[in-house]
This record gives sequence, structure tokens and C-alpha cells, in this order.
Amino acid sequence: MFFRKFLFISSVFIFAGFAFSQIETVSVNAKGYGDGPESALNSALTQAIGQVNGRSIDSDTLLTTSEKSTTSNDKSDYLSSRDFKESIKSKTKGVVESYSIISNAKDDSTGLWMAEITAQIARFKTSKSANRKRIAVIDLIGRQGCCKTAEGQLNPDVVAYEVSSAISNFLVQSRKFTVLDRSFQGFAEAERDTLKTSENMPVKELAKLGQELFADMILVGNLNSIRLQKAQRKMKTSDRVLEYLAGNIATNIRIIDTATGQIKFSSSLRMNPKDLDLSLGSDIFTISKKVGERVGFAVLNAIYPIQVTGVTDKVTVDLNTGGDVVSVGQVFDLMLLGEKIKDAYTKESLGKRETKIGTVEITQVSPKQSRGKAILTDEKVNLESNFKPKMYILRLNNSSKKQAVKKKTKEVRKQIEKDFEDLY
Repeated sequence: MFFRKFLFISSVFIFAGFAFSQIETVSVNAKGYGDGPESALNSALTQAIGQVNGRSIDSDTLLTTSEKSTTSNDKSDYLSSRDFKESIKSKTKGVVESYSIISNAKDDSTGLWMAEITAQIARFKTSKSANRKRIAVIDLIGRQGCCKTAEGQLNPDVVAYEVSSAISNFLVQSRKFTVLDRSFQGFAEAERDTLKTSENMPVKELAKLGQELFADMILVGNLNSIRLQKAQRKMKTSDRVLEYLAGNIATNIRIIDTATGQIKFSSSLRMNPKDLDLSLGSDIFTISKKVGERVGFAVLNAIYPIQVTGVTDKVTVDLNTGGDVVSVGQVFDLMLLGEKIKDAYTKESLGKRETKIGTVEITQVSPKQSRGKAILTDEKVNLESNFKPKMYILRLNNSSKKQAVKKKTKEVRKQIEKDFEDLY
């Protein structure tokens, strides 16, 4: 009897090992938005791939290939044709085995096309990057009537969708996560219908859903408001009037550890058009992208702050982050990490003590890393001789950001005044 049980268990493991060694095809439903039927379809295919394989910087190259497909006929009947499907399969290297379009129509209220599809996605062999922490990004929930710009009222679901896409894209570019964007849609729909907002959804339930998706963390939140309007300001030096974008943007997010059910990070972010470098000509896609990037950076800065990986010439620092996460000219606080600190009540680790010792201005950016120049508060400190791995990190520098915004605003005003002078 024991031998039979052993034989049965062994055969199960052998079969399981064999099954997992094969490429499996997963059927998923996905939605996508775009300015035309083809771009909406490509967006839906992108979401379908992300649901099955997650998104790392490696898999992202597959996702962008579908966006590069071009055709002289973008009508829905052609997008459903065998030729076009074969083209998509080729461009995604077989990851998109096949798909069928449920609907692909223009929403008159938003002016955007929305495609809904059923796709068969091949679960391909994971790369080293897939060993990174897996984070599932649920679409933010847009509050009804939350979003309005100078052009009028916006559909909160569409805006929340675009902001969530931007968050996912930013986290992919950070090279620190494998991103499971929109994987929670199917699981969370019933809960959403009942609870209406993610604020009221029990953390334990969210953690349980995360475990079902094999995600280490999940990101949930709300898009509370995007209130932007055209404003005017009279020039002090003349009777001319300057028009600009004013208003505020508010979101709140939570990061939940699916293993423990703990909220690892929670933040309410408030932004304005100046913070995000928005102008009167900024459309909803630009606005959503800027908001999503700001939220993504807040998440990255909380979980994986930028680390100094090396020091040369006393003040030149090498950093472990590049790509679209940082840009030349950005200024960060340089922090020295000290001893570990524990909560006096719970005895949980609160991280290491952080002491500001100066600032770092980004001078060079490459896809995987960047370089900056350090300005120390104590000139006697020698970064190069004292350097040890994981000794220094960078944090957001709010004062320098405000100074940069003021400087740019001043430059824009001068340019506008000059343009007015050229006209008259």
C-alpha cells in the first residue's frame, strides 16, 4: 500500500514537472483604448500579454512590437482578418497565439476607441528579470465627476485607465519589478461592485487575491480629482494678459504585501500643473502620463530608493537607476544610512537611520544606470574614501524641485512677453 502511494505521488510530481516544462496557452479577456481601432486593439493585446507574463523590461520589448504594426486599412474587419492576426503573431514572436475581437467601437462621449478582445497568450520561459519582485497594479478607481479640464468633463474610468497604464510603464522602466498590470480586473470585479471603492476593500481580501496571482505586492488606489482650468494673470509691466493652466490633482495609493497582508506603503499625493510641467495644450494622455509617472516614482522611492553604487573623483557618484526614471538636471538629497531602527511598540524594523549630507545633480543617464555630481554640506567629507556598498541613497529634493519650477515659469513668462513684443 505504501509503495502504491509512493508510486502515485512520484508520478504526480513527474507529470507536474513535465507539464510545467511545456509552453502553455492561457486564454484571457482584455480591454484597450486608443485614438483609432488599431491602436485600441494594440493596447488590448498589450494588456493581455501583461496579464499572463507580467511586464519586465525584457517582456516590454514584446509588448511594443504590436504597437509598431502598420497597415493601410485599420477597419475592424481587417483587424480580425487572418493576415493581420498572423502579422501580430510574428511581431510578438508567438506570444500572442491568436485573438478574437469582441467589440471595437468609438465612444462618442470620450472620442476614444475601445477594443475588447479574447486572446490566447503563450506563457513563455521566464528570464532572470522575472525573478524580481512581482507587483500587480490594479486600475485606479476614478471617482464619479472627479475629472475636469479646460476642455470639459472627462470620463473618470478612461482617465483612471490611462493613469494606471502610466504607473505600470514607469515601474517597468525602473527595472526593479515584474509588473502584472490589470491582472486583478477579473478577480476584483465582484468585490468592486459590492464595495465600490478600493478604500473599503478589506486588506486581507486584497492580500488573498495577490496570492492567487503569485504577486509579492499589489498596488491599489483612487484617482480623487483632476481639476484643471484656464486662468489669467495680468503682466506687471504691461496691460497684456497671460493665460496658463491652474488647478490641482489628487490621488491616494496603497502597496500591500500579499504574504503578510500588511500595508507596506500608503500615500496621498497632491500635484498641480506646475509640478507636472503641464501647459494649456496638454491633452488627457499627457496629463495622465505625468500623473502616473509621479505616482510610480513615489512607489519606487519608497521600496527601492536610488542607491549610490560607486564614487570617483571625490564627488562623481554612480547610481543604480537610469532609463526614464531620472533625467539630466534633476536634484536629489544625498542620504547616509546608519543603524537599523525598530518600532518601540511592535519591534518591527523601520529601516535604517537616514542623515542628509548633501545633494546630487544628475549629469548623465543611460538605460540601466546614471551618474551625478554631489554637493556636500560638509566639504571635509570624502565620499570616495569612505564609500561602502548600500551606504548612500537618494531621496526626492522638494526644495530644488520648487526652485526649478519657479525658474522655468520665469523663463516661460519672459518668452511670452518677447512673443507679444514681436507681434506688435
